[in-house]
Amino acid sequence: MNTQMQKNKTASLQQADGFFKALMHTINDGIVITDTTQQIIMANDVFCAFFGLDAKEVYKTSMTVWIESFGTDALARWHELEESVRLDGQCRNIEFNMLSGKILRFFNVNASLIKHPVDDKTAVISIWRDSTEHKQAEEALRESEQEYVSLIKNIPSIVYKGYKDWSVNFFDKKIESITGYDARDFNSRKLKWVDVIIEEDIERTKKSFIEALKTEKSYVREYRIKSKDGEICWIQERGQIVCDKNGEIECVNGVFFDITKRKYAEEALRESEAFNASLMNHAPSAILVLNSDTSIKYVNPAFEKISGFSYKELMGSKAPYPWQTKETLDKTKNDLDVATHNDVRKVEQLFQKKNGNLFWVEITSAPVESGGELKYYLSNWIDITERKQAEEQIRTLTQQLIKAQENERQMISRELHDRIGQDLSMLKILCNNLFDNQSEVPAEMRQRVSQLYKILGDSINSVRDMAYDLRPSSLDQLGLVRTLYQFCEDFSEKTGLNVDFNSAGMDELKLDFDTEINMYRLVQESLNNIIKHADAKQVTIKLVASFPKIILRIEDDGKGFDKKNRLDAAAYEKRMGIISMKERVSLLNGKIRINSSPAKGTKIFIEVPYKR
Repeated sequence: MNTQMQKNKTASLQQADGFFKALMHTINDGIVITDTTQQIIMANDVFCAFFGLDAKEVYKTSMTVWIESFGTDALARWHELEESVRLDGQCRNIEFNMLSGKILRFFNVNASLIKHPVDDKTAVISIWRDSTEHKQAEEALRESEQEYVSLIKNIPSIVYKGYKDWSVNFFDKKIESITGYDARDFNSRKLKWVDVIIEEDIERTKKSFIEALKTEKSYVREYRIKSKDGEICWIQERGQIVCDKNGEIECVNGVFFDITKRKYAEEALRESEAFNASLMNHAPSAILVLNSDTSIKYVNPAFEKISGFSYKELMGSKAPYPWQTKETLDKTKNDLDVATHNDVRKVEQLFQKKNGNLFWVEITSAPVESGGELKYYLSNWIDITERKQAEEQIRTLTQQLIKAQENERQMISRELHDRIGQDLSMLKILCNNLFDNQSEVPAEMRQRVSQLYKILGDSINSVRDMAYDLRPSSLDQLGLVRTLYQFCEDFSEKTGLNVDFNSAGMDELKLDFDTEINMYRLVQESLNNIIKHADAKQVTIKLVASFPKIILRIEDDGKGFDKKNRLDAAAYEKRMGIISMKERVSLLNGKIRINSSPAKGTKIFIEVPYKR
């Protein structure tokens, strides 16, 4: 009887043992059983796989061998776990993090004490669950939450969640900087968002919300709120309405932006634009604004009046513009190209009105840039037609005066030479023959007559020089080049100034009287100016014919001068040297350019046209 019972008991134990082993190998966690000496009695395949082993290697080996491979800290924690379980028999839980190769792995270990049903021997069974993925997910979630918190904190907007009754939840404290209210006042429903919106703007904000419900349920609206201290702020709200499956509103997710500064800037810009528009519309001078592609952007009423073209006729037009003439087309294009790439520029132009009348304008132009990029091209026109006409009249009168002066000089020169010169010469001859056939003449009287004879000779020379200065007769006899050469030689001899005169291509030219006398006067005036003001030692004069121009270049090594200051001072002091030279060049339809600076001498370039 007892034997049969023992057999039955053994069979039951074997069956239970087989079931337990089968259970160990089908469970997803690692299971290991160790005896009192830390030797492994049993371990399932999952546990062996954690350590990269098989069941044969693990069986009857010490648990400390495998734990120690993960570091002394892991081994110490394992010993602490096992001892506490054996002492009080309570189940214990601990977490391990072990470096397996280059991978940090995490394990959640539950250990408890068990007894063998036959011999009452105790063992520790521990269940190892790999929590690496769980830990990684927790870490990723924690990092994501930190990024979210950082994003909410640092974006220049206020994130909110709103509801149908205008209550809102805020996710940070930035709302306090705008409204002056604590976020908790809104989150606790003590305050609703409608409580801070300006009353005049409430209806408009409601309307935009209703319109959004009819479309994609998203909206952008701008309105004003009043802060706790009474300050008015502008808010831009961007919201997305969230509805349930029945179409009922669940919430609104969105952000608030403080756009107060932008709104004030826009208002200031509008006021500035209105002021500028009023200023330009009522400006007495004509104003033209071109786009960067040179198309017309704006003209004011004064421009319409001066040109005869209306704003509608000109709007969007590009060069060539209708007021341009054939003669000024190229110059206008060049001035425009230069001005769009430089700072303020001033030019004078001759244009044509819509009715065909010509008019002169002084144009002050400047490019308008933004961020280093050309946006507009602004020009201010002043009608200088009357001034130009007056200048032309003055120029004509001046030229007539110069011609009259030359004619008068010619007449006086001839009078001096033909009458006074001859009379003095006759007087000199008579004086020389005064004592002919008279032997008894006192010595004192002879001496006085001799002095008189000498004075008459000097007077004749002076009259001859004066007549030559007034109208050099050698121009008719020798021509311009030889006359200038002789003049430079005489000037150098009289003044001690070294004058080097050279010419080229002039011998075969037949110039009219006006050209010869004015070229002569230009050289004469230049040398007189140099001897008076330049303190020079060397002057070089070159006269060259290069069809269709005669080029006169006069250069000295004197002390030079500041060109602008000197010209201004000359006008104030009523000095006519340079002004007279410019008028003579203008009389010949030529051009004159003067280059000078202190201590660097002076260079004069004159170009005069001629015909073969």
